Amino acid sequence: MKVLVRSVQHDLYGVVGRPARHSLSPAMMRAAFSTLGIDACYLALEADDFGDALDVLERFGFRGLSVTVPFKQDAFTVCGRVDTSARSIGAVNTLRRTESGWEGRNTDWLGAVRALERVASLRGASALVIGAGGAARGVVYGLLERGAQVLVVNRTDHRARDLAEAFGCGWVPLSELALCRPNIVVHATRAGMSGTPYDFTIPEGFFSPHMVVMDIVYSPLETPLLYRAKVAGARVVDGLEMLLYQGVEQLSWWLNRPAPESAMREALRRAAALAVRKVFHE
Repeated sequence: MKVLVRSVQHDLYGVVGRPARHSLSPAMMRAAFSTLGIDACYLALEADDFGDALDVLERFGFRGLSVTVPFKQDAFTVCGRVDTSARSIGAVNTLRRTESGWEGRNTDWLGAVRALERVASLRGASALVIGAGGAARGVVYGLLERGAQVLVVNRTDHRARDLAEAFGCGWVPLSELALCRPNIVVHATRAGMSGTPYDFTIPEGFFSPHMVVMDIVYSPLETPLLYRAKVAGARVVDGLEMLLYQGVEQLSWWLNRPAPESAMREALRRAAALAVRKVFHE
């Protein structure tokens, strides 16, 4: 991992992932720091190995990190202390450096439920989560915490079964997806991100007007999955909403003060629009 940082006095934060260059988190966090009048820098950092990357960033003095795919479960293992939700989920998307080492939290679940709760009541709802990785674990945890009935589906059945058993919820084989009639659907894999192909198939006629469908992918903002859901009349929630709310929780924890939610939302939407124009002109 290569990190080029000049000698600076401001605090360092960043998002670590593979890939990370597509991330809109820098636009969101920089706007937040500017609004709060804090002299801090937030960078997008790509890495092949999470442990090696963390060693480098620690030497540079990074104070906080957002962790994205595929390193959320790796991040959990390096923490000296994690909160209750992260321990239950087994994955961390937020790190804070302390004198005794790295502390971890999972704010994905809060981001997911806050985004969904803007448009739907979760208590008693039937929810289907597509995926079984670190992000899916956070979504499943959050939905259960809010009182939803959850089913998990994944392209590999054994991973869906293992996730369901870990949280005490149900699962269905991908081959039986057409039989499911959930109120809420959350796609929690990176399929569709920046053109990444889908490695699963959603049957024709699956989406319906009574559904709320959220995709955690936000590049592109309208994924093929969300497009199909919208055409079918479902109410859709794009990935920027989850990104926003998990980021609000991250920043509040790092700084121990409220985050400027409206400024962060505006920066995200502006950055997403700019990314779309860039792709169009290319």
